[in-house]
Amino acid sequence: MHASGNYTKMRTLSMSAVGKSQQEIDFARDGFLVVKELYTREEMLKWKERVIALLETEDGLSIPSGVRVWFAHKLDPFLLDKMRDDRVTPYLLDIIGPNVEFLSVKAVYKNKTTTFESPWHQDWHYWKGSPKISVWLALDDATPENGCLKMIAGSHKKRFKVNQVKAENGFGWRIENEEFAGMPETTLSVERGDAVFFHDQTLHSSFPNENGADRWSFISTYRDASVKDESTVWDRPMLIQGKSVHTES
Repeated sequence: MHASGNYTKMRTLSMSAVGKSQQEIDFARDGFLVVKELYTREEMLKWKERVIALLETEDGLSIPSGVRVWFAHKLDPFLLDKMRDDRVTPYLLDIIGPNVEFLSVKAVYKNKTTTFESPWHQDWHYWKGSPKISVWLALDDATPENGCLKMIAGSHKKRFKVNQVKAENGFGWRIENEEFAGMPETTLSVERGDAVFFHDQTLHSSFPNENGADRWSFISTYRDASVKDESTVWDRPMLIQGKSVHTES
């Protein structure tokens, strides 16, 4: 593989298996973890309704990328409180450790008009700095037909040549298929209420929406609050648990 030349040295997430849960071991190996039925289908429908209502007030339902980002200090109070929900926090503590900060969320939608596939990429290139962990919540059932995720297991441990491009739908930092040829590709068909936890250096993409069915997701991002982060994207994170070197909370 080719080195990009811009990576910050990662704090390893794969230590001795002794005392580790199976989910920690799986995440460290693959760079992602699927949790079935983390939330109920009814809860996710309410979240989706809330997100759509917010986007309607911002005229945000026609964004070319289908992506709307809210930072922690600007997130709707109802949704902000959910970022430290007792169901998601134990997984974050297992994966990240005892000091966890919430940074931001992305509402991402595909439908009968926003149909394009996302190219292969690593989120790290959009914010750099220390490792981040994102939680991709399915607000709708996601299948290959309406644009579910694809991930490359183990790619968070490797370095790839990255191309910078200009595109109306975003995703300016892309990785071509030949860079990861021979690595296992996993199609993540999930149901409403399922969650995908993934490392920001895990290579991922999505299928195009070919059947026009809604495929909404809600992606929250966290980091180890005890590790100094050189990224300048976030200036007002929310401490979930433990202590932070970034704030006095």
